Amino acid sequence: MCRPQLIRSNSTFLERAMQQTAVTAHRTKPLSLLGPAEPSLLERLVPNATAWQKSGAVVLGIVLVSLFAQARFFIPDNPVPITLQGFGILMLGGVLGWRLGVTSAIGYYLIGMAGFPVFAKGGEGWDYVIHGATGGYLLGFILAAGVVGYLSQRGWNRGRSLWPMMLGSLLIYAPALVWLSVFDFGWPAEGKLLSQALYPFLPGDILKLMAAAAVTGGLWRYADSKR
Repeated sequence: MCRPQLIRSNSTFLERAMQQTAVTAHRTKPLSLLGPAEPSLLERLVPNATAWQKSGAVVLGIVLVSLFAQARFFIPDNPVPITLQGFGILMLGGVLGWRLGVTSAIGYYLIGMAGFPVFAKGGEGWDYVIHGATGGYLLGFILAAGVVGYLSQRGWNRGRSLWPMMLGSLLIYAPALVWLSVFDFGWPAEGKLLSQALYPFLPGDILKLMAAAAVTGGLWRYADSKR
């Protein structure tokens, strides 16, 4: 005699549980690695920056990367120097954001192609970019500046600044290794792509990305303290 009532009670319990689950699912935000879009570090440091100020920041970025390119030394039997360019490129993205960071990186690339001695060893011109072993690294600079800047404006900043810097450093190598695989520059030796074009640069690049993360993280904290 009590079975119908028990069935109705169980049915009511299940309906309530399903309704509660639906409400909870509706209220729960989907898990995302990216936060909401936010202003770049430059825009935090200089609120309401004018077009002239942003243009000046782009030009300053080009100048700094050009100067960093001249701080270099060579590994024996390696035509690609170790420079501070990578540090400068990571800083472009981390400070300027992805739009201005990419603009500055492309400007650096084009100015060098136009004949200004802004690359390592005072390198310049079309031949240096297209027919040189460093051409892929230069393309990687543009990619890295964009990705670092984008991630920095989507929550990967302050205490998380190290991660976009790591990814940006790896992305510099992506087109570089493809470039060296496709074109023959007499270097690296056959079968030694990674041992000559990647591994020797990793220790220095780790230091550079850590420095870039520390500097941008400190600047974010300074910008937050001004608010």
